[in-house]
Parts: sequence; C-alpha cells; structure tokens
Amino acid sequence: MEPIAKQFERPKGLLGKLAGTIMFFENRKINKWSIQKLQIQKRDRILEVGYGPGYGIKTMMERYRFIAIDGIDISDKMYEDAAKRNKEWLETGKVYLAIGDVINFQPDHYYNKIISVNNYPLWGKPIQSLKHLHKLMKVDGRIVLTVQPREEGATDETAKVMGERIKRDLLEAGFTNPVAAYKKVRPVLAVCVTAQKK
Repeated sequence: MEPIAKQFERPKGLLGKLAGTIMFFENRKINKWSIQKLQIQKRDRILEVGYGPGYGIKTMMERYRFIAIDGIDISDKMYEDAAKRNKEWLETGKVYLAIGDVINFQPDHYYNKIISVNNYPLWGKPIQSLKHLHKLMKVDGRIVLTVQPREEGATDETAKVMGERIKRDLLEAGFTNPVAAYKKVRPVLAVCVTAQKK
C-alpha cells in the first residue's frame, strides 16, 4: 500500500490514476457527508467557500428544492468547471458564482448556511475570513467546515489536531457551539466542524 499512499501526495503514472480515482470517490463521500451536516431547509440561501469544480453545488441543487446557492473560489479554472457543471441553475439565477478571496466577498444578502470542504487550510487570513462570514450569516445560521489533511506525512492525528484548531478559530470569530465529527476515508481521516451564529 505504501507506493499507492505516496501517490495521494503527487499522483503520476498508473498508480497516480488509481489514487486519483480513489480521491474522486472519497471526495464525493466527504462532500455528501458535509452537506448532510449542513441540515438544509426549504428556502435556505447557502454560500459555498471554495466550490472547486462545482460538485457540491450540483449535489445540493439536485437534492433540495427552493434553495439558492452562491459560491466564491479564487480559481478561474474552477469557475469555468463549476459554471459548466451548474449551467442550468446559473441561467435561472438559483446559483451565482464569484471569483476571488472570501475575505473580500460583498454580497447584497445574508446566508442561512455556509459550507467549505477541503478549502479552509488554504485561507490566507482564516480568523478574519471567519469573522467576515459571521457578519454575512443570519442569526441561527449554521456553518460547516470540513478538511481531510492532504499535506505530506498527514495522519489521522493531523485531522484531530485540525479539528481542534477549527473549533478554536470559530469561537474566536464569534460562532457558538463548535462540534467536531470525524469520518474514516482514504488516505486519512476527515474532520467536519459545525457551529452556529446566535
């Protein structure tokens, strides 16, 4: 298994393709798990931070009626992929996608739910960004931050440490009742932290 494990860090060749396939399916599991934690209700307005290729948005739009989703991501390429994948809802106005850093995102409305999957460690100013998201959220809103550590040498313990860090960060940003949950996926444990705005 060790050669395959190394491929999760830098996929290449035949083993790289196998690792890529495993990551694709594990990412889908992580996304679905995170969306369940979001506890979506009818007519929720949702923000996804780091929408990537748009699978999470597509999953939510196909599963839940009468919701609206905004997305913010720093990557032009991810915007292109997500826009293609969610063309139908972009055209009807149910989905809006932006490019940029979440800390500068200034929508003209507030959110019931905020979700971010495998993006939080990439935020340049995590506490300031969380404080900004707190301002964008309605009272009794819910935030879900999920991370599966991807750095070289990451272990299940890395995920547990990350979970505690995210809980502290959320509290510092003004959120309440942060709770960490863990899911066994390959190659290492994933952590999902939920919290509320009261």
